[in-house]
Amino acid sequence: MTDTRQNRPPLVLTRLRKRTSAKGKTYLAGRLGAARVMVMANRDRQGDDDATHVLMLAEVGERESGR
Repeated sequence: MTDTRQNRPPLVLTRLRKRTSAKGKTYLAGRLGAARVMVMANRDRQGDDDATHVLMLAEVGERESGR
């Protein structure tokens, strides 16, 4: 039996855009269905073994959902 999973292209869930916060920090943001997606640098990083970034999801408010 042949394993065909390795031949499939990766699945794109969403596309992210580079943003800059009011404090000048760069992060990635986008939408995933009814959720807002943000990828930010890990401010709590203590060493090389800690994650460099964190992925956060937030519910889209009424104002944002009408876009």
